[in-house]
Parts: sequence; structure tokens; C-alpha cells
Amino acid sequence: MPKYQKGQPVATGAGRPLSSLERVVAGVLFVLKEGCSWRALDVPDIAWQTVYGHFRRWAKAGLWDQAMQQMKWRAGKDLGMVDATHIKVHRDGANPAGGQEKQAMSRTKGGLNTKLHAAVDGRSQPQALILTAGTEADVVHAPTLLESVDARHVLMDKAYDSDALRELIASKGMKSCIPPRSNRVAPATYDKKLYKKRHRVENFFEKIKRMRRVATRYDKTDVSFMAFVLLAICTLSLRNQF
Repeated sequence: MPKYQKGQPVATGAGRPLSSLERVVAGVLFVLKEGCSWRALDVPDIAWQTVYGHFRRWAKAGLWDQAMQQMKWRAGKDLGMVDATHIKVHRDGANPAGGQEKQAMSRTKGGLNTKLHAAVDGRSQPQALILTAGTEADVVHAPTLLESVDARHVLMDKAYDSDALRELIASKGMKSCIPPRSNRVAPATYDKKLYKKRHRVENFFEKIKRMRRVATRYDKTDVSFMAFVLLAICTLSLRNQF
């Protein structure tokens, strides 16, 4: 991956210099925040195709994921939380090449959706993220998310009520706090007072969805949409909002 330095022109790869990197990044951040289309982008001296082209290259190269790895996260190891949120897919992103299933989309009662699964710590800081189709069950992806969780207590809602999942959490030396489903013959007990702190994972979703490009999925590919999610997290972290 090429290294870019502040204030220097961004190279196109064809020998033709572009405007400064700051303007390219500013354009990407504007699309992230306002949720506008790339064609509606108005950046002085830079065409929208240029900003979009760099965004796609960076997304494919995993630049935003690398940026997340470089962030300095404050420790919050007492609590760990796992949850998922539905994200509506706009019609502009509804017809990706290769089909919707290959790009983490599926049709639910509410229409075409994608689902973001997350594990966060007690400070609402993300530990792991998974993007799937909207119809995939939350509990299926919990074991994978738990690989990145290191906490005393793990809080989840009743969608994760599973004996196997409780045993997995216990095998990792953690205690589960999961309310039982209403159809349980022998419901497990849980700490109701501690469970009230589960709102912190909801806070995480609420914060990143302030970015309109995350609140609604306009992107045809899962790579581009996930890049916006990671960029939103990086931006909020730099603002000390986690």
C-alpha cells in the first residue's frame, strides 16, 4: 500500500497529480456524515469520481481496518456485550453484481436488510464486528464475536439464550448475563441489575448510525459499506465519543 504524507498531492498511478489528500479525505467524510450520493459531492478542484476511486481502493486494501488497529482504546474489561442491529438497504444498493446474498443482504418482513453484529466493552468500544444478511440469527455469530471479548461478565439479550452459548462463555472464564426466552421450561437466572448496563452496546450502534451512510446502506458491496462503518468508528474515536 502506498504511503501518503500530509500536504502532498495524491498520485493517480498514471503520472497525473491530483489535489491534496486532505480534500479527498474531506470528501469521503462528507459522504459518510451526510449520506449523499458520490455524484452530489462538491469538493473544490476534485471530481467526485476521484474521491470515490480513492475510497474504493482504500476499502479494498483494508486501510480503515488498519487505522482501527492503530487507535488507542481505553481498557474496559469488566463488561463485554454482544448484539446486532438491522440496517435498511436503499434501492440504490439493492442490485449488486453477483446477487444480494453474496453482499450480505437478504429480505425480511421490513424489506431488504443487512445486519451488523458487534462485540463491545464496558466503554462501548468495539472489539469485533461482523456484517451479514439481515435474516441471519444473532446467536449463530456470537461464538466468533466472543473470541475477541475479554471480560468478567458478558451481557446479551434473550436472542442469545442458548445453553451451548452459556457453556462457551463459562469455558472462557467469564460469567453470562442473558435473560431467558419466555418459552423456557427451566429458565436460567440472571442479574437484572447488571443487565441494565447492556444499553452500552445500544449506545455504540446509536453513535455510529449518526453517520447517515451507516444508518442506511447505499453501497452495493459489503466491502464498501463495512469501510464506512470502520471509518465512522475511527472518526468518533478521534473525537473521544466512545
